[in-house]
Amino acid sequence: MQGKFTAKGLEMPNLPHVIHPGHVNFVTDEKLEETCRGAMLDQVITGLTVQPPEVQRSTEPDMRDIVFEGTFEDVQEHFLEHEWSEGLPVVPPTIEKVEAFLKFTPRKPEEVIGNLLPDTRAATIWSVAVNGVMSGCRPEYMPVLVAIVEAMVDPIFGTEHLGHTPGTETLIILNGPIVKQLNFNCLQGALRPGFQANTSVARFFRMYLRNVAGFLPHKTDKGCFGGNFRIVLAENEEACAKFGWEPLSVDQGFKAGTNLVTITSCTEATQAIEVGATTAEEILKNIEARMSDNHLFIQFFFRGMKTRPTVVLTPAVVSVLVAAGYTKAMVKRHFYENTRLWVARLSGMIVNRFYKGISEGNWPEQLGTSMDLNRYIQMVSEPDDFMIAISGDPDRDHVMICAENGYIGFPVSREIALPDDWDARLTEVKRAK
Repeated sequence: MQGKFTAKGLEMPNLPHVIHPGHVNFVTDEKLEETCRGAMLDQVITGLTVQPPEVQRSTEPDMRDIVFEGTFEDVQEHFLEHEWSEGLPVVPPTIEKVEAFLKFTPRKPEEVIGNLLPDTRAATIWSVAVNGVMSGCRPEYMPVLVAIVEAMVDPIFGTEHLGHTPGTETLIILNGPIVKQLNFNCLQGALRPGFQANTSVARFFRMYLRNVAGFLPHKTDKGCFGGNFRIVLAENEEACAKFGWEPLSVDQGFKAGTNLVTITSCTEATQAIEVGATTAEEILKNIEARMSDNHLFIQFFFRGMKTRPTVVLTPAVVSVLVAAGYTKAMVKRHFYENTRLWVARLSGMIVNRFYKGISEGNWPEQLGTSMDLNRYIQMVSEPDDFMIAISGDPDRDHVMICAENGYIGFPVSREIALPDDWDARLTEVKRAK
């Protein structure tokens, strides 16, 4: 099913497919070879020799076309029927509401930011505004939404992979003065729904994946379990300044004070609960033990790809580390040297990938050259692979760890471009409230 819908998006709607009956991980190599020589070979021959029926390409309405009129309830039913919403009520994207969003960007509505798979649909400024309205965003969030889509279309992020089986969700991290200007929460409940900016912008990402990229559950989105959209994580830059740590935006290559969006995959998320201890060394060991337990989706590392976990530290944790003389670079180095995996704990299939990685010479300085499973290995390629942000309850000693998924959702950052009259527009918005 996923292959058929993806082929349609690539403008090959009648492309033949070969289907293996059942999951390949549940059969022996001998049985797989038997199936390939039999039923699957027949499918290959048919696909190569029989002309498939032509499929009519669908058309889409123009930008300002009115596609439906009715009551609020009618609109909800219409959007559900056409799979334009994820099941929650949407704000009807009237021309008037969309144009209110467009006032917060100097860019033309028809401008194409890029193309998104699997539907190979153009991501436009207009569609950003439409989906922003639907998701419950405020018009002044528009510059953030545009930056998010600019990051989405970057091939390094690899949006086209987000419909895969693990059901990777995306963590959006926000930096800069815009955090306070737009009332993003970076304190207690930093990843909890309940704050309009954090929640609606996060919902926008999932809505845009659905309506523009074309990820639909049971079709192009084949996540085994899937997950909800991840609330936007805003970094507490006041805490960064207090402790003398540069914010994540600087780690990503931008100047301090830059309004920045970073998107990264978060396939697995876990908390290191109550890591507090009497020494900084004990705190770091507590965090590292939890990261090692989580494995950090390490199988991509075996394939020679980088994996970049995100570690969110609360101000309370950072205060102890700083008091002991730790810089952020020193913490990253400590994580790198001490977050290690006992290889024998890996499942059989991933052990095979470990062996393959050794044979292919991937990361010999980390994986080594021995095929022995009874040993520890480091879990990332270098200290800067760890992305560290400060956020969350200032008085708690919990840590959030998000396992990045290799080439699927690799971290990408984009600066948020504000209109020249940004301050005046914000003042106008506040006055209107």
